Amino acid sequence: MNRMNFAPRMPTIIVALALTLVGLLGTFGGVLPETAGLESATIGVWALLVGFAVMVVGILLPGI
Repeated sequence: MNRMNFAPRMPTIIVALALTLVGLLGTFGGVLPETAGLESATIGVWALLVGFAVMVVGILLPGI
C-alpha cells in the first residue's frame, strides 16, 4: 500500500519554524524593518505563507 503523507525531517521543521517566527514578528509585532518597499506586516504574511508551504511539501514528499 502506498503512503500519501510522510513526517517532515528536522531541517524542514526548523526552516518552517523560523519562517513562522519571522511571520509572527512581522505581522503582529511590526518589528521587521521595511525591506524592498514592503512593510513589516507584508513580509510577515509572506513568511507565514512560505512556512506553511514548506511544511506541506515536507509532508507530501518523502525525504524533505
